[in-house]
Amino acid sequence: MTLLSTVGLAMWGPINETFRAKFVFLKEKEGEKAAISRAVSLVGFTVIVTIAFSFVVLLLTHPIAHALDSTGSPQKLTLIVSLMLIMLPTLLINQITSIGISVLNAYDVYYLPEFAGTVASICNLFLIIFLAPIIGIYSLAISQYVAILLLLIAVIYYLRKQSFKLRSFWLIHWQDIKIFILFALPFFLPYFAGQINQLAEKLIANSLGDGSVSALDYARQFSMTLQAVISSVLTTVMVPMLAKSFAQQDANRFATIVKENINTCFVIMCLTVPILIGSATPLSKFFFLHGKISSDALLVIINLMRFYGLAFVGIILYMTFGLILLASNKGKIYAFWGILAQVVVLCINIVLVRIWGIYVFPISVGIGHLLTACILSYFVKIDDKWSMYLRIAKYIVILLAMSSGLYLLNLRPVSDIAILQLLLNGVVLLLLFVVFSKFLDVNIVLYGKKLISKVTKR
Repeated sequence: MTLLSTVGLAMWGPINETFRAKFVFLKEKEGEKAAISRAVSLVGFTVIVTIAFSFVVLLLTHPIAHALDSTGSPQKLTLIVSLMLIMLPTLLINQITSIGISVLNAYDVYYLPEFAGTVASICNLFLIIFLAPIIGIYSLAISQYVAILLLLIAVIYYLRKQSFKLRSFWLIHWQDIKIFILFALPFFLPYFAGQINQLAEKLIANSLGDGSVSALDYARQFSMTLQAVISSVLTTVMVPMLAKSFAQQDANRFATIVKENINTCFVIMCLTVPILIGSATPLSKFFFLHGKISSDALLVIINLMRFYGLAFVGIILYMTFGLILLASNKGKIYAFWGILAQVVVLCINIVLVRIWGIYVFPISVGIGHLLTACILSYFVKIDDKWSMYLRIAKYIVILLAMSSGLYLLNLRPVSDIAILQLLLNGVVLLLLFVVFSKFLDVNIVLYGKKLISKVTKR
């Protein structure tokens, strides 16, 4: 499953990331009918290429299975082959669903697909729990199919509700496809560089001794999950709105959307990142202080989690400014400097790993992405950019202040029971958020009144 999802990302990731912006540009400049026609050609192209690639994988299932587990028994290799054959069609289903969701986002339909995806994921989980004792590992395949097919059906339903008049997708026009491919082409290099960087990180970390790779993976699980949430908000909501404003040459609306989304990102971070930085000790004890893990290994995970929490600010700023450039038809700039971010990260890892040890990895990620974010922000064209910089600086100071508050709280823990200490941290974090809400440009009182009004009406 990981192999197929990685292959799907390598094949279509850059196109899926850039599709929303390009579709909005086409819809505004050439009209809705032309944009849909071009998008359908792209769907047909991805269907044909994915099917052709699947046939190649079909012919090479046994060599691939042996490469995945060269020491496996014949029975184990047979199981891998059978699972690969079963899961192969998910490449096509996931790609069609991804483009469908992108089209819905371009028509200001954001939350219904996300809700459908959440319901599908919950069904996936319950099916695994129910079927695993009965059919074993095949429960993963069945639950996965139920989830992705439910999401695909929901996407098709919402597309039909938008009264889309889709022509036959097998009628492919190269000129239509070329527009999307050329727009996405610069992003294949950063994607490739990112994959090389991940491989290099594993090799360098492995040279530091046993347990280093595992410690890195444990420490960044939370920040990676949070990154996926914020990335979803930016790509599904911000990019289509910005692209529409840019295509309509509405500079004031464009600047307002940028301001609102930067604010939203920092609100989410202020409610989560302080836990990673200030509450890393009880959080790590709750999740990882089990089995054979030593106190020294746990301390490494705690410190790594704090560093990844700090690096997360640079990563989100990089993503935000990069997607703003993408939505303003400057994707080549985003892609070019995105390669720089990967190069900086790799160079710092190679040069300083013997000095900083395992902590070089989160530090390099933070420095590389923060440096690139500063460069990308230079190319963002909005009025009163200095005010945006001051606002971001203010948000970062508040984020660090809230993180410091939780850190001081955990220097002398109230309870030795990790879950109780975490609950206390959660309460304190909410209180700190209320205290700093005015400086985060969040009106708690107004929001509370709106919420009470909705509840009363219901």
